[in-house]
Amino acid sequence: MDLIGLSIFLLTYALISIRRKKGYRITRPTAALLGASLMMIFGVITIDEAISAIDLNIIFLLIGMMSIVSIFQFTGFFEWIISRIVKFSKTSGRLFILISISTAFFSALFVNDAVVLFFTPIILAISRDNEINPEPFLLSEIFSANIGSVATEIGNPQNAYIAIKSSIPFFYYLIKMLPVAIISLIISILIIYIFYKDTMNKKLKSYSLEKGIKNKKLFYSATITLVLILFSFIFERNIAIVPFIGASILLFVSPFISDADPRKIIKEIDWGIILFFVGLFIVLEGVLVSGILSEMINVFNSYGLNLNHPLWYVTFVAVVSNLVSNVPAVMLISPITTGKFWLLLAMSSTLAGNATIIGAAANIIVLEISSVWGIEISWGRFSKVGIPVTIITILLGTLILVF
Repeated sequence: MDLIGLSIFLLTYALISIRRKKGYRITRPTAALLGASLMMIFGVITIDEAISAIDLNIIFLLIGMMSIVSIFQFTGFFEWIISRIVKFSKTSGRLFILISISTAFFSALFVNDAVVLFFTPIILAISRDNEINPEPFLLSEIFSANIGSVATEIGNPQNAYIAIKSSIPFFYYLIKMLPVAIISLIISILIIYIFYKDTMNKKLKSYSLEKGIKNKKLFYSATITLVLILFSFIFERNIAIVPFIGASILLFVSPFISDADPRKIIKEIDWGIILFFVGLFIVLEGVLVSGILSEMINVFNSYGLNLNHPLWYVTFVAVVSNLVSNVPAVMLISPITTGKFWLLLAMSSTLAGNATIIGAAANIIVLEISSVWGIEISWGRFSKVGIPVTIITILLGTLILVF
C-alpha cells in the first residue's frame, strides 16, 4: 500500500468530515480539489490518469438537473408550492405532515439539496411568526429530503453516480426503491411526531402568501422538458445526456420566451458540488492505484464481517457514510459493488445520511441556513432523532430489497 496515497486520502477525508467546526473555512470542494492536486504533485497518479478518472457522464447529469432546478426556482415555483402548503395548514401538525410529504416528493424529482435550499427559509419564517419550535419541521425536512431522494436515480448526487456506474434502468430502480421511500417516510414522520408531539397541536396564523408562478411560459417549458426527460428514461439507458440536452435547450430559449437572464440562472447552479465531484474522482483514482481500498476491506473482513452479506454490507456503508458523508462514501465503496448490492448501496448511503449532521449535504444546508436565523440544532439533538430513524429505515429497506 502506498503510504503517500494513504496520507493524502486521510487528509482529504478529514478536511471533508470536520467542515462543520465553528470558524472552519475549508469547504468540501476545496478539500477535494486539494486532495486531487496532492495526488498529482506527489506522483500517486499522473495528470493523464487524473483526467481519465473524471466521469463526464456524472458531471453532465448534475449540470443538467441543477440547471432545470434553477429554472424552476427562477419561475417562483418553489415559493408557490410553499404558499399552497401554508394555506392548507390550519395546525402545526398538519403543516408538519405536508412539509414532510412535499419535501420527499420534490426531492425525488429534483436534486434534494436544491429543494431544502428553497424550503428552509420559509419554514423558519412560519415557525418564528407562530412562535413554535422549528426543530421538528427542520428535522422532518432534512429526513424527508434524504428519504424522498432515495426513490429515483436523479434524487441526489450519489444516486446519479450509482445509476451511471451500474447501468440500472431508471424505472426498474424506481419500482424497487419507491416502497423503501414510502415506508421510510412514514417511519420518519412517526418517530419525529413521538419526540415532538407537544409542538403538533398549535393553531397557525392566517397567511397571505399568495405567490403565483412568474414567467409562466418558462415554467410550462421547464415542466414539459422535465416530463420528457423522465419519459425518455424508458428508452435511454444513459441518464446523463438527456437532462444535459434538455437544460441546454431551455437555457437557450429562456430569454426569448421570458425576461429570464440565462447568466443569472447559470449563476444559481451549485458549482461547488460539481468541483467536489471532480476532486473526488481524482482522489479516489489515487485510492485505487494505492491499494488503500483493498486494505480497508481486509481489515473489515479480519473481524469476521463479510461484506458479501447484505446486513454487513449496509452496516459498512452506513458507518463510512457518517464518517465522510454519503457522496464520497459511495464513490469509495462502488469499486467493490456488484449486482443487487448497487441498490443496497444507494439505499443505505442515502438513509444513513439521517444519522448525523455530516451524513448528507442536505443536512448541512438546512442547519447552516437555520444558524443564520439564530436556530441551532446540536449534534446530540439531531442524532437523538436521526439514529432511530436511520437504523429502522435501513433495516426495513434491506428487507424490502433483499426479499
